[in-house]
Amino acid sequence: MYPVGHPSLESMAERVLTSLQPLFQNSDKLTIGVAHDELLVEGAATDVRHPVLSELARRLHGHQFAAMILEEMPLPYEIEGLLATLAQDSERDGGHLGLLPPDEIPDWDHIHLYGIGYDRLRLNVDGEALATSRALELWYGLATAALSVEEDFDPDDVLDPEHVAHTIQRQKDESYDEVVVEYFLQLASELKDDGTSDSKEVRQQISSLITELDDDALARLVKMGGDSKKRGQFVMDASKSFTVDAVMKVLSAAASASEQTISTSLTRLLTKLAAHAESGVGTVSHNADSALRDNVEELIEGWQLGDPNPEGYTLVLDRMSAAAPVFMAEDIEEEDENEVSGALRLLEMSVEVDAYGPLVDRAVADLMSIGKTSHVLQMLDDAVEGGAVALALHTHVTNPSQIPRLLSQADVDEGELRALTRRIGVHAIEPLLEVLSESDSRHIRRKVIKVLVEMGPIVGERAVSRLQDARWFVIRNVLVLLRKLQATPEGFDVYEFATHNDRRVRREAFPIAVDQPALRERTLAGALADVDERMVYMALQQLRTGAPETLVPTIVKRVIHGDRSSELRSLGARTLGPSESPLALDALIEMTTDGRTILRRHRIAQSKPEVLAALSMLAEFWSGDPRAKRVLTEARRSRNPEIRSAASSQEGGA
Repeated sequence: MYPVGHPSLESMAERVLTSLQPLFQNSDKLTIGVAHDELLVEGAATDVRHPVLSELARRLHGHQFAAMILEEMPLPYEIEGLLATLAQDSERDGGHLGLLPPDEIPDWDHIHLYGIGYDRLRLNVDGEALATSRALELWYGLATAALSVEEDFDPDDVLDPEHVAHTIQRQKDESYDEVVVEYFLQLASELKDDGTSDSKEVRQQISSLITELDDDALARLVKMGGDSKKRGQFVMDASKSFTVDAVMKVLSAAASASEQTISTSLTRLLTKLAAHAESGVGTVSHNADSALRDNVEELIEGWQLGDPNPEGYTLVLDRMSAAAPVFMAEDIEEEDENEVSGALRLLEMSVEVDAYGPLVDRAVADLMSIGKTSHVLQMLDDAVEGGAVALALHTHVTNPSQIPRLLSQADVDEGELRALTRRIGVHAIEPLLEVLSESDSRHIRRKVIKVLVEMGPIVGERAVSRLQDARWFVIRNVLVLLRKLQATPEGFDVYEFATHNDRRVRREAFPIAVDQPALRERTLAGALADVDERMVYMALQQLRTGAPETLVPTIVKRVIHGDRSSELRSLGARTLGPSESPLALDALIEMTTDGRTILRRHRIAQSKPEVLAALSMLAEFWSGDPRAKRVLTEARRSRNPEIRSAASSQEGGA
């Protein structure tokens, strides 16, 4: 309703903050996932019939935002900036903010917006982003809604079906499940008749997700999908949409949810057909695929008896299913999570008899390579102190090379990483810093930073040496770590990075430099003159309560008179307001006036955010000055209600 810089926005932001306060009494983070017409707030779905929340969801989705995260209690200016961002109409203005490169998406210290990823869109010959298919949109919606409950939400994880599946398994909230199920139903229906390249990719993603879900979680979701008729339709659609292994899992889950029985023999036969279909070998694969899907459809259509397979039919099925696939390579099946693996059994026996050898050493390496580090550490605790196994296990586990080995896994358990790091001690710092420097996964880097911060100031002393690396992203990551450590190593000069030639490095160095009294004013002056408007914005936020007189000329020259956006000029005006410098008064009057009338009165400039901001500052801080009073008098006579309101706001200041 109001333009950026309008004085009414401040009070509105305060009201929003008042509403947010109860949410942050027992938590320091609020995660909101974005679907087409609903939001997933900490795992709970909003009602699609709620007009305000549905409109907010559509507005966020229209900008291709995947999620929004509020960390700690936001500040008023951040709420103002968020409201201004959401006020932009993606359809009318033709801009999808979520499709911008990650470092250009609007972002604040306590509020973060995540787009679906510019690199995940196809480009036409002119370099313009083409619209994604409906199937791809549904997949992003499903993955984003599922992952939004995570503490460390990372938009890159929407491309990892295994990670999405594990997140869904951990959640057992009914409203959360309803959102996931609705996406399942829509995807199955959308994919059955769609053969585009995007849909083929999505078909593989959703199929991988389903196969990764455990049986209980999938049965729970399928049962929630509606009555038996609706479940049957879902299985029918799935048989035409998903890969054969996913079809088998959906069929089994639907049978469980509908209290139907599929004989063991028929299950075996269908499994063999699925194996042949997955082999990809000529006509055998094609025929097996068709036979499997046809049998599933016929089975669903005829689901009426408790056991649809007569005794004679069962005997034939048993014989058919016993036949080994002719064109299949021999597979190594994964062991059941609930069963003791051979490697773990071998290690347990080794601990019991206190004997260690090359075979046990290989078992330990295998267990740690598949994410069973916690089991190995438990065995180390159980081993006889001072015995052969305890000594060998300690030597193996505390080798610093275990750190990059663990972090190279697709799904790193943060608890295992902490436990392993505690065992290794300070010798884990260098391997962790190496991963922080080299890993291209934000998800991994965040976990590494958390663990390093917990290790204390000694990490900062070791990390500084990494700043000699010429690569900007290495420097940026180390600066992020130093900022979170809140302890600058002795002798470390951060100012050279606050003036680095890469803006992303400067952005991370700025908060560290500005917190050092000896560097604060020099850092602010450099940021105000920076070509990167984000740096200018950060500097103005630091000066929100007032600028020292030595910086007033820089603000006037670089911000007020510089080639800056309307938002920055508005913030610059608000920074000058509390100043007692005559130069600040001159700049505010110049911003609000546009020459004089024939009667020598001030002509008030056209209503713009920076003009309104300057008028409100004159009214609040300079209303006693004769020059300012004349400008305010003319402004209050204006026909424009916004100008009159700004000139009258907080009247009676200094």
